[in-house]
This record gives sequence, structure tokens and C-alpha cells, in this order.
Amino acid sequence: MFFMSKRPLFASGVRLGVDYIKVILPFLLLGMALFALAWPFVEPAPPERFRIATGMPGGAYERMGQAYQRYFAEQGFVLESHASAGSVENWQKLLRGEVDAAIVQSGTRPLGVENQLQAVVSLTFEPLFIFYRQRDFSAQKAPGDQLLFDLDSYLPLNLAIGADGSGTQSLMTGLLQLHTESLGRISTDLTLQGLGGEAAYQALKEGSVDFASFVMAADAPLLQRLLADPELGVVDFVRANAISQRLPFLSPVVLHQGVVDLQANLPGRDVQLVAPSAYLVVRKDAHRALVQLLIEAARQAQSTSSLTAPQGYFPNLAHMDLPVAEEAEYFFQRGPSFLYRHLPFGLAILVDRLAILILPLLAILIPLSRMAPPALRWRIRRRIYRWYRKLRLMDNALLESALTEAQLHSYLQQVRQLEDEVANTEVPLSYMEEFYNLRLHVAYIRQRLETRLSS
Repeated sequence: MFFMSKRPLFASGVRLGVDYIKVILPFLLLGMALFALAWPFVEPAPPERFRIATGMPGGAYERMGQAYQRYFAEQGFVLESHASAGSVENWQKLLRGEVDAAIVQSGTRPLGVENQLQAVVSLTFEPLFIFYRQRDFSAQKAPGDQLLFDLDSYLPLNLAIGADGSGTQSLMTGLLQLHTESLGRISTDLTLQGLGGEAAYQALKEGSVDFASFVMAADAPLLQRLLADPELGVVDFVRANAISQRLPFLSPVVLHQGVVDLQANLPGRDVQLVAPSAYLVVRKDAHRALVQLLIEAARQAQSTSSLTAPQGYFPNLAHMDLPVAEEAEYFFQRGPSFLYRHLPFGLAILVDRLAILILPLLAILIPLSRMAPPALRWRIRRRIYRWYRKLRLMDNALLESALTEAQLHSYLQQVRQLEDEVANTEVPLSYMEEFYNLRLHVAYIRQRLETRLSS
């Protein structure tokens, strides 16, 4: 004898759902374990808000920052622009963690910042302009860059070298130190004043300074006013190549005649200049999304050529005196990946961040797609075959002639229970052939038992 349950194995499809769960559950548990192992390696989500140090209100750096703000807003991020006195102050803001990024001038980098900061992309040349009042110098004595070598010929002098904390002051200090190394001294008759921008221009106009220094883009409105002023002249760096060899963060550039204003013919002659570059710097712990956003923002904002560089020259990875971020090298040189070209930036970086979780996902889906269907078929057929084992026992028993009537009635009762159970069973359509064969065989055994009892 053997026990047979009266409860249908697949009543209302519940048992079939249980089979699916039992097959899929091991894979789900494996996937959860792999996800748990991979999760610590998932990059944190980028913050929604970044901070950038720019420059003096109304200056070129502030205008760049405003352009970057618009691009960040389009991508769903907030970029806070922090005004400053210039590059020197921007470096300090970065080192103190007050900002995440900054626009700085080459040649102003403090010592020992390589372990904390990294360069992103170079933006433009910003030539050094030194203007003087022409009435103070005869045509024969109009100064070129020999001013920095032959100061004694012009003393006493008042020289505006840029506002305190600015890149202009840092550059002028370095140039004066370089050139006076040959002289061995700076005369007490040379007065250096911390004036820059509009204040330096007004001081030059009023005669309170003899020379005024400006580091600015060649299309800056202030430069147009300086060049257009008939009382002012601009120093020609006739040894720009030699100076750039001595100070590698400078590049020799030429401001061609008429390039600032063709109609007014500004400048009135080719002017040789030396130019530091403006470039973007971020903290080493900055999220890589900031690096990518800054590069794309720079590409959009600097899409036109500057007046001292060829079309498409900027932005680039040259003219920076700080090691370049690996992410910047990869992203800038190879361009945006497929995700960033075809998805919104926020969604693209989400998918990119979670890429490491794709491996656990594949570890689930690939075995599941190959092993789950055979496993499910095996579970269902195993139950069908279990019924067949019981039918075979009855079939073998019927071959014996010594069965009593009580035994025959017992087998008949069991086979009718089996028949009812099979009739109330639900199976997938793909197993209907085995299911109907089972019902035929159950009916066949029942008929043999009934015939044996009636004989």
C-alpha cells in the first residue's frame, strides 16, 4: 500500500508558481550575494551642486563661469560661481576646500599642490599687456621688453603690477625677479603698486603710474579701450621666444594688426606678446562627473577661436603646469562614450556608475536563461513520472493471479483517487502530451481493475 494525497498538485496554478519560485530562488540569492559584494565598488552618485572659483566681477573668468553655469543647469546640476581677486586666491580656495574647481592662470601654481589638485583642460591664452603713457617716452625711446632689463634708463618709475591675489601680479613678480637677476638689484626708485583692471587703467590715465600691467583675453572690452586710447602705447615683447624658454608656462603669441578692431585698425601694428594660459583645476577628490561636465562646458563656451590662437585650438590639454587628471585625458581625447552621446548626462552617469553591477546581473540572467527552463521541466516531469511509478506497481500487481478481492478494491480506490487528482491538475501547455498520456494510462489501469473484479 502507499499513501496518496487528495490535494491537487497544481491546483489553480499555485503549485506551478511554487515550482517557478524554487527554480529561480537559488539564482536570485546568488545574484543578491554578488550585488552585495559589488556594491562597495560602485562609485558614489555625483552631488547636485558644485562650486567654482572664477575671478573679479565683470572679468573674463567670471564670464566663463557664467557660461559653465548655464551648461551645468542644462544637465540638471547647479554650479555656484565664487568671485575672487584672481588665480592666487583661487588656488587658496581650492586648497581650503571652499570650492571644487577653479579657473587659474599658468605660472601661479603654489608649490606642493600636486597631491591635492589636478588639471582638467586648458581654456585660452591670456596675453600679458604692459601699457605706458606715450608722452612720457620719445618715439626713439618707446619701450620694448628691455624695460625689464634696463629699468635704470627709465627711473624713477611707478609700475602697476596687478591687484593683490591676481595672476597678473604673480606673473609680473616672476618676470621682474627673472630679469633683475641679471641686474642684481631692483632700484628703490621703482615703485610697484597692487593695481589691476579698471583701477590700473585710471591710474595710468591720471599719471599716478607710468606702466600698467594687464593679463586678459585679446577680445576683452578693457583692452579695446586701452588700444584705442591715443595717449597710451603697448610694450612689444620682441624677445617673447626667449622669455618663454626661460619661463615655460608662458607662450609667445602675436596680436596681429587690426585683429581687435578692423575698422579702427586696433592694434595699429603687430604686437609680440607672452601669454600664460587659463585652465581649469579640480580637487583630486572631486567627482569625475565634475571633470566631464567641465570639459563639455569648455568645449561649448570655447567653440570659437581666440584672437591669439588658431580656430579650434582651445580647449586642449596643453599649456598647463599641473598634472592632468586621468579622467580628463581619457574623456577629452576619446570623447563622450556611447552612453553620454545618446542619453541625458544624469542618466548616462547613473548607468555608467552601475556598470559594475552588470556582472552580477549577467551571472543571474545567463545561467537562468539556460538552466531554469530545463530545471522547471525536470520538476514537472518528475511528478508525472512519480505517478507512473505508482501505476507500474499496480500494473505489476495485476499480473499476479493471487490478488484477493479486498486488495483489488484497495487498488481501485487508490487509482480512482489518482484519477481525480490528475483530472484536477493544471499543467503548462508544453506538457499536455505527457499529461494526457498519463490520464489515458490511469484510465487503463482502472479498467483492468474493474474487469478483474467483475470476472
